[in-house]
Amino acid sequence: MKNLLARGGIEFLAVLLGITISLYIDQKLDESAIAKNESSLLSDLQVSLNQDIDYAEIILDKIKVSLNAQEKLITFSCNEVDDLNSKDLATLFKNVMEGSSSLFPRYGVYRSLVSNSEMKYIENQELKEKLISLYDFQFKRYENIDPIITNRYQYSLGDFLVNHFGFTTQQSSTAYMIINKDAFCQGTLRKEIMKINGMTKIVYKMVNGIKLSMNTVSGLIDEELN
Repeated sequence: MKNLLARGGIEFLAVLLGITISLYIDQKLDESAIAKNESSLLSDLQVSLNQDIDYAEIILDKIKVSLNAQEKLITFSCNEVDDLNSKDLATLFKNVMEGSSSLFPRYGVYRSLVSNSEMKYIENQELKEKLISLYDFQFKRYENIDPIITNRYQYSLGDFLVNHFGFTTQQSSTAYMIINKDAFCQGTLRKEIMKINGMTKIVYKMVNGIKLSMNTVSGLIDEELN
């Protein structure tokens, strides 16, 4: 009887040990799968971010060109108008219009993370907070302002340049341009440029801030992957 009980006890322990080992292996496999899934998600997100960082740098360069051209037109004196030619003026106007360049971030991977409830796989709390701040605050704030300044460039300033100088963004625009001295000397051109100058500077700071945040997030992802 004792031998029977002993044998039964050993069999019970063996079964219990087998179940425990099986559960342990399953847990480790789950943890490994989660870690692999997190790594894959972060890699995809970093690729998207790095593309947007390069894109933001291009946009910043264009806005900087615009601001430099704006500054020249704002400080242009009436006495200098006689030395202008249509080609140089068209180049200045074309550079000014670069300020309407827009940043269009890639939301695909981030939206997939949110819609599929995969943000939970990102264990780094700082990274998670930076991601939410970048995509749900900085990008959204920029997207609210971008259409406003785009409209001012394309319609307000654009109409003014067409009506007063015959300027369009077409390559052949110089053939129809006139040097409107009154627009310079009476200050109407300066006034139109100053209407967009302040907002353009704000947009430049916003895009630069977005680029810095993207660099920070990309750096945090590097730490996680490595």
